[in-house]
Amino acid sequence: MKREERIKSYRATIESNENDCKLRFRDAEGRLAEATQRLTELQNYRSEYERGLGNRVAGGMSGPALLDYHAFIARLGEAIRQQQEIVTRCELEREQQRGRLRDAAVQVRTVAAVVERWRTEDRGSESRREQREIDERAQISFQRAGARA
Repeated sequence: MKREERIKSYRATIESNENDCKLRFRDAEGRLAEATQRLTELQNYRSEYERGLGNRVAGGMSGPALLDYHAFIARLGEAIRQQQEIVTRCELEREQQRGRLRDAAVQVRTVAAVVERWRTEDRGSESRREQREIDERAQISFQRAGARA
């Protein structure tokens, strides 16, 4: 059994692991994109509310309504802070997945290089074996020709 065939199962395992890492990385990127989009929406919503505050005050707003308005903007600020934490966690997760994917890819490339080196060595061994057989047959033919003469 050739060395390449002995490592076939291991190679399939690490290639499968690399594919899994690709999927997990894409999932992490998707979660980050969603979290970032949600953060942007919250920030835009708060900006709209803050801009609207001036118009409402100019139009005559009661004290309790103003307090409620400020409380709502404060709750939006807290939601934004929490969403920023989520974005940060998603960024960290994506970077961890990127590292795992990079490690898996290195492992696949390393095994592929070993397999290719083995193929090259096997081809060289096979060529030398064939050349020995040819030389032996030539030697036998030469000895038979010399015996007849």
